[in-house]
Amino acid sequence: MSENNHDSGFSFYIPMALIAAFLTGCLAISLMDVRENAYSISANGTVSGSELIKYESIVRKSPVYDSDGLRYRMVSSSDLGLGSKSVSQPESVPEKKESSSVEEENNGGELKLPMEHYINFVPHKKDCVAYLTFDDGPSENTDAILDILDYYNVKATFFVIYHKDMEDKYKAIVNAGHTIALHSYSHEYSSVYAGEASFFDEMNRISDYIYEQTGVRTKLMRFPGGSSNTISRKYSRGLMKKLKKSVTERGYVYQDWNVDSRDAAKAKTPPEKLLSNVRNSIGDKKTVVVLMHDSGNKTATTVQALPEIIELFYEKGYSMEKMDINTEQIHHNW
Repeated sequence: MSENNHDSGFSFYIPMALIAAFLTGCLAISLMDVRENAYSISANGTVSGSELIKYESIVRKSPVYDSDGLRYRMVSSSDLGLGSKSVSQPESVPEKKESSSVEEENNGGELKLPMEHYINFVPHKKDCVAYLTFDDGPSENTDAILDILDYYNVKATFFVIYHKDMEDKYKAIVNAGHTIALHSYSHEYSSVYAGEASFFDEMNRISDYIYEQTGVRTKLMRFPGGSSNTISRKYSRGLMKKLKKSVTERGYVYQDWNVDSRDAAKAKTPPEKLLSNVRNSIGDKKTVVVLMHDSGNKTATTVQALPEIIELFYEKGYSMEKMDINTEQIHHNW
């Protein structure tokens, strides 16, 4: 009788042991996956645990591969909706399917887009910060700019003026978490630089309008033409010297730029030229403020260049942040 009970108990423990072994195996596999994913995010151990959080929203959108201290992310341009030049695939990155091209219409032109390409980006270098700024908007380009910034998990700063029937664009900028700032109401030099009273009337009007549309009240501004402009002399000689002092006294904070994409120098400058202008101007600057424009059809190619400009800063190890009134001020001294 006791032998039968022993056999019965033994047969009971066998399936229990098998189940326990199965669950243990599943847990081990799960832990290996977590470890593997953590390693894929880190650049050969050079990214700390806290930094993983910064990259979470980037990483979750596509696989990340390691190669020689760089991280590579495969991106589908069909998701982005715009194109950028393919980056060479490193030897150590797993093989991918042959890239095919699609033609996509953007602002009246046709683009041949790679279906996928690789972005390489390194951990942020200490104190290296890039601020992407867009003047003169909003425009019909604003939505595309916001989509690209969102895709790359980048925040930017928009120095806006008044545009009729664009109320939703001002709201979209703020709702997406970007900084909205002042760039005058009309951007008409004859009005902006007619005198101190006229200048502050322009700033007050755009400030009030932004507040009406978004609920944001800001003292961050950029002079039309920058603080080094000479066009103001045509309307009021010596005005800029007075304004740079008086805006500070009234609590405004103004920002210029130290990297110019030159997208407003000539209408529809080829995107590769805009990228080259930015790349050649970075030098060894730790704080970079990039001037771009959100000016509709005239600067449509800025939208096309933006993905590669963002990738350039990722590749160089810059973090990309939005401005506020406490951001280090970049002023023209010439």
